Amino acid sequence: MESHTLTAYVVTILYIFATSSAQGICHHDRGRNRDVGFSGQMKGSDSLHCCGNETYKISEGSCCNGKITLGLSQLVADCCDSVAYNPLNEICCNGSLQTRSSTQAKCCGKDIYLTTTHLCCGGNKIFKQKENHSCCGKELYDMTTHCCCTKPTLEVKPKDEICCPNSTDSVKTECKQSSSLTRTRPKNSEFKCGSKSFNPLKKMCCSGSLHKKASALTKCCGKVAYTLTDNNVLCCNGILHHNVPEQSECIGGVIYTPENTTCQMSARPRLGEHCCGGQTFNPHTHICCNGHSHNKMKGNFCCGSDAYDYHNQFLRCCSGHLYNLKQSSGKAECCGNRLLESDKTQTCCSSSTNAIIYDTKSNHSCCGHDYYNTSLWSCCAEHLIPTPKPNSFPAEFRLKPLTDLIPDMCNKTVFFGKVESVALKNDQRHVVLKVVWQVDVKSEIITDPFLHVSLDHCSSPATDNGMTYLWEEKHSGEYKLLSHPVDLTSDFHMFYYVCYQKTG
Repeated sequence: MESHTLTAYVVTILYIFATSSAQGICHHDRGRNRDVGFSGQMKGSDSLHCCGNETYKISEGSCCNGKITLGLSQLVADCCDSVAYNPLNEICCNGSLQTRSSTQAKCCGKDIYLTTTHLCCGGNKIFKQKENHSCCGKELYDMTTHCCCTKPTLEVKPKDEICCPNSTDSVKTECKQSSSLTRTRPKNSEFKCGSKSFNPLKKMCCSGSLHKKASALTKCCGKVAYTLTDNNVLCCNGILHHNVPEQSECIGGVIYTPENTTCQMSARPRLGEHCCGGQTFNPHTHICCNGHSHNKMKGNFCCGSDAYDYHNQFLRCCSGHLYNLKQSSGKAECCGNRLLESDKTQTCCSSSTNAIIYDTKSNHSCCGHDYYNTSLWSCCAEHLIPTPKPNSFPAEFRLKPLTDLIPDMCNKTVFFGKVESVALKNDQRHVVLKVVWQVDVKSEIITDPFLHVSLDHCSSPATDNGMTYLWEEKHSGEYKLLSHPVDLTSDFHMFYYVCYQKTG
């Protein structure tokens, strides 16, 4: 079997405080939670994590047995002892890292074999596949003349031996088990609260917790029950607060009272005041970004906790991280929340869930956020297929978050289209789009709210029914998909505001 050796030396996630030494924290935590593996997406990929006595970001490197490998994100890497590697293009067999010769390659001990042509028996012996042959421990046997006895040890025996199982008996046993399961199926459904049954006339279930139902005025607030007639209590976003002044209101998760002057529970605002973190602010003169108030003179839009002016060509907002382009050479673009300089030594692969930076390699291409060897894999609509296709063409562009396309797209004929339905025919993806809103520098209006768009299926990014994307009209009847799914309540408003001002 393939050995990924996921013994990554990842210490419990630590938040590095500005007043603490990162080196000191890692040294202090030394010896605890050793050899912790990783799997899939990890939260806080841009914060610092410990690897031995050093720190690293999992979006920029990997930690394997206390050793940091830069240039390969831990989000897509496996460990081969102390070395991080891309399992799409390499394989680790018992600590030996080798280049994949095929997507069907697997480990058999320290050796590699192809599952399409060979068998691995006993974990370390390779045999060429033969018809009607299978493994019995470390031996290969003919299933038409022999069987594999399991007791007392694995051993190949002639078929007439007592230890050989009778296939007809196995079938009868499976049928008997199936019928018994059918008979024990409960006749009537029950009301469940977690794992407990309850009578809804007498009790109520609040997020898995049972409570006595006193009257119709008894309500849930998270896992707690309360009565609407209780004095000085207020349920706000699933949390029941006590000793709350009368006439208090829960709005947007904040409790407003007619008396207190500051924000949050320890400091509640007066009615009519707006909260920004622990303070109030005037929305006519200031903007609130993640609990931080900024004068609108600095900009009308938020990038994480900072405010910025989208007209400033030296500022770039990448998924909540604000960068000053004066500090970087040449043109740069966003790759998730990181800034990628166009020096051709690195490549950004992105999907709607991840954006990963890889060191650029020849004969490699992006498939969503994966970076694959084109001689091993092919990509169709951001889905990897373990068979290279000679006539397949990888996507020449990648989708970006809507905010990364501002304000360049304001000078083009673009529109927001919601995917209503999709059909495949002759390698073409036929999409019915409902036009939500159009930005047209030519001042032409799309009269039919429904458009029929044809895309090359495999070389185009994936689309999901019911999701809205930004599209560009290249020529009459020819369209290009530009963005990841759009958040109509935030990104859409920003795009509308910026492009309306620019073209209005």
